Amino acid sequence: MSASPPVAPASRRRFGTLPTANRRRDAGATGVCRKHLIRSWRPWRLGGCFLLLLSAALAFADTAPVEITTSVAPKTVTIGTPFRYTMHVSAEKEIELVVPQLQGAIGDFEVVDYGSTPPREENGRVVFDRWYTLLTYKAGDLLVPGATVQYRIPGSDLERVAAPDALVIVESLLDRPGATPPADVRDIKGPVAVPRDYRPLVWLAAAVLAVLAAAAGLYYVLNRRRRAVAAIAPRPPHEVALEALAKLHAARLAEAGRQEEFYVRLSDIIRTYLEARFHLRAPEMTTEEFLQVAQRDRQLSAAQRSALGAFLSEADLVKFARYVPAADDAERAYRAAREFVQSSAPPEVPRAAA
Repeated sequence: MSASPPVAPASRRRFGTLPTANRRRDAGATGVCRKHLIRSWRPWRLGGCFLLLLSAALAFADTAPVEITTSVAPKTVTIGTPFRYTMHVSAEKEIELVVPQLQGAIGDFEVVDYGSTPPREENGRVVFDRWYTLLTYKAGDLLVPGATVQYRIPGSDLERVAAPDALVIVESLLDRPGATPPADVRDIKGPVAVPRDYRPLVWLAAAVLAVLAAAAGLYYVLNRRRRAVAAIAPRPPHEVALEALAKLHAARLAEAGRQEEFYVRLSDIIRTYLEARFHLRAPEMTTEEFLQVAQRDRQLSAAQRSALGAFLSEADLVKFARYVPAADDAERAYRAAREFVQSSAPPEVPRAAA
């Protein structure tokens, strides 16, 4: 390979040709400088590559089994305006996850809707999003508290990881630029006097008297022809459920190592009670479908919906994820089911003890 011609010094490029001795000296100096730069650059390049490889190895080693990030959109809203809170979950493939279903209220926020995206695979990990539509009536820089996710690595016990809190800025309508100050708001005008007409009241009273007379006559006829047979009233749903729970507790299935049978029967008792008490077709729904229906049905309080969601999620973990709970967990699940039935029973009906 032929050597590259030496680069002429700056003095030659600007002011013309130099003497021959000067040209040789400059050419020799240029060659020495070039060799020195090449020799001094190579170790820096090797060192940079080594640092990049080391950083990549550390980043891979620091990857957690379950990673959770949270976000809100938009980040600035006004009072009473719904916004979306998203919890992004990334986990290794073999890990079993138990993600709580947030309902009712989260801190200063009210849950008006929720959903999730189907799980997908990214970079060798299972990734999915759980989103919620929230609103609040409190102004200021507020934090949406992060939920706690349970997970289990094969061959180990359940572990927990907390999602980070998410910041949302809630502005008041009166503090926004261009808002009308309260001093400029004028009161409404007084009511206009309207002449009273009592004729509609007279016709209404006559109609009510006619209906009452017809109802009294119909009641008299039906009672005269009705058989004197005492009808047996059905037992209240909460009494049936409490009796079934007592029998299940007396069977001691968890202590005999039959945890799955215990949780299956316990879940069936609660679902049957919900159908009889609140007319919710719980036995035919999955846990997620039932929680969505219960969220829209206001017969249960927010605390009862939250306790019910946690209980059914734990039962599903035992039935479908092959999770083996301890005897204390089974006892706690039984007490939670009994307290739920007692708290949701009609107040006017005496509650039976389990």
